[in-house]
Amino acid sequence: MSKPKPDPKRIYVSIAVAFLWFLFLALWLFYYATSYSILQNIAILLVSLVIAGVIMIMLWVPWAMKHAD
Repeated sequence: MSKPKPDPKRIYVSIAVAFLWFLFLALWLFYYATSYSILQNIAILLVSLVIAGVIMIMLWVPWAMKHAD
């Protein structure tokens, strides 16, 4: 049996989420990071990474559960 392939939409959304996360991070560091402390900037980095991770989990877990062996 061949393994099921994911929808191209899921792949494109995953790429878009990663791109938007990097774009957010670059804009944050360029425009806003200087007015916050290093700990606050680390917190923004971690919170944004968690949000991106939650989006990816919500996108891929249903597909993985449907195609579990």
